[in-house]
Amino acid sequence: MPIARFPLLLCLILAAPAQAEIYKYIDENGQVTFTDVYRKGAKRIELPGAPAPLPIRDKAPRRASYNPSPADFPRIDAGTQKRRDDIRRQVLEDEISGERRNAEEARRQLALGERLQPGERATDATYSNRVKKLRATMQQHEQNIASIQHELANLK
Repeated sequence: MPIARFPLLLCLILAAPAQAEIYKYIDENGQVTFTDVYRKGAKRIELPGAPAPLPIRDKAPRRASYNPSPADFPRIDAGTQKRRDDIRRQVLEDEISGERRNAEEARRQLALGERLQPGERATDATYSNRVKKLRATMQQHEQNIASIQHELANLK
């Protein structure tokens, strides 16, 4: 019998911290709707015994404060760091060459995909979807190249 109560107890424990604001909305036809999503003209309903709403936080990012490393913080020598940087640079250069190959292949596939098949029109949905997917693939590879170039530029 105690094992049968466990799922119920678990549900109650997990549901306890759940919180949502309830709004009452009356549309132009007089239809009353209760929802947890705010709409223009909706009124918030206060429920007795409900937890207080969470305070709204300022969404502006906080700047990281500068805290120097403690004196006993482990340090690595310049030669080790240079080797690590060289390995990272090599990995990034390998990645960018692969992405450039992939981008070139995507451009080739786009050029082939933009050709109309026999009986196909440029206004057909299948044609539009095919070209759209091929362009998205090509743009993704170009974005990857730009990101890797940015990372390479940040290396010392």
